[in-house]
Amino acid sequence: MNNTSGIFPSLTDILGQPISREQALSLIPDDYTTQDRLKQLSPASYEKLLSFLQGNSGLLITYDNFFKKIFDPLLHPNRIQDFLSCILQKEIKTLQILPLEGIKLSDTGTFVMMDIVIETTDGEIIDVEMQKIGYHFPGQRSDCYASDFIMRQYNRIKAQKGKTFTYQDLKPIYIIILMEQSSSEFKNTFPAYIHREIRSYDSGADVRHLSKNIYISLDVFKSVVHNITNKLDAWLTFLSSDKPEDIINLVSAYPAFIDLYHDIAEFRKDPKELIYMYSEALSILDRNTAFYMIDEKQKEIEDLQALVAEQTTSLAEKENTLAEKENTLTEKENALAEKETTIAALQAEIARLKKNQP
Repeated sequence: MNNTSGIFPSLTDILGQPISREQALSLIPDDYTTQDRLKQLSPASYEKLLSFLQGNSGLLITYDNFFKKIFDPLLHPNRIQDFLSCILQKEIKTLQILPLEGIKLSDTGTFVMMDIVIETTDGEIIDVEMQKIGYHFPGQRSDCYASDFIMRQYNRIKAQKGKTFTYQDLKPIYIIILMEQSSSEFKNTFPAYIHREIRSYDSGADVRHLSKNIYISLDVFKSVVHNITNKLDAWLTFLSSDKPEDIINLVSAYPAFIDLYHDIAEFRKDPKELIYMYSEALSILDRNTAFYMIDEKQKEIEDLQALVAEQTTSLAEKENTLAEKENTLTEKENALAEKETTIAALQAEIARLKKNQP
C-alpha cells in the first residue's frame, strides 16, 4: 500500500538505533572461528557488514540463507506471494517451498546466490534464482531447467493418474532469473531490465507451452529507475540496494516494507550467526567468481588466438594468391619474350630472304 499519511520514517525507525564502530566491533565474539571468518572477508565486504551492524546501512538479502529467512512462507506467506504476483502479473498463491535436492539439476562452480523453488496452490512450479553474474547461454540453461521440471512433473502425475492422465494435467513452469550483473544478451537491450519470454507462431496458431522464462537485470534497473512508482519497483529496489537513501525512499513510498527491514535488522542482534551466514555465502561466490574470471580471460585469449590464426591463414592465402599472380605474370612475360624472340627470328629470316632475292 502506498504512503498517503505524509509521515516519512528515518533510518533509525527502519533499522533500529545506530551504534558506533567501536560498539559494533565490541559485539563481535572473539572466538577463533568467528574472527577467522571475519578475516576472510574482503575489505569491501568487511565494511558493508560493519556498517550494517552499526545500523548505518541495510543488508542485501539476495543470498540464499537470508532470503529464505525473510521470505519464510510459514511465517510470512504474503511476502513471496506478493513478490511473485508483481513479476508474473497475476495473483499467486503459494502452497509450499520445495527442497532443491532431487527436484532440480545442479550446477558446478555456480554463481547462484539464491535459489528457491515454489509450488503454487494451482500446481504451478516457480523457480526463482538470483545470479551474481549472468551466465553465458542463459536461454539454453533455463530451457534445460524447465525441461527437467516438466519431465519430473510428467513422471509424477502420470504415475498418480495412470490411464486417466492427459497432457492437460501438466501445469506451467516459470523460471525467474534475477541477475546482479547482467550478461551481454541483456545489457545490449538497455534500458530494458525485465525480459519476459513471449512465444508465437507466424500463422497465428494458439499453441500453449508449459515453460516461460523471465530475466530481470538488477544492474540495469538500478541505473534507469530512480523513483519508485509501483510495487514491482519497490520489490526490485528491496532486492538490489542496501543504501540508506534507497531504503528510506522505499519505506516512505510503501510503508509495509518496514516490517521486512525490521526482520533484517534482527540479524544485528546475533553478530556471530550473521558473520557465519555472510562469510559462508560470500566465500563460495568469491571463489567461483575468481574461477569465472579466469575462464573469461582464458576465453579472451582463445578468441584472440583464433582471430590471429584466422588472420594468419587469410594473410597466407593472400600471399599464395599474390605468388600465383606473380607466377602467372612471369609465365606471361616468358611467353611474351618467346614471342618477341620468334618475331625477331622471323624478321631476321625475312631480311635474309629479301637480301638473297635476285
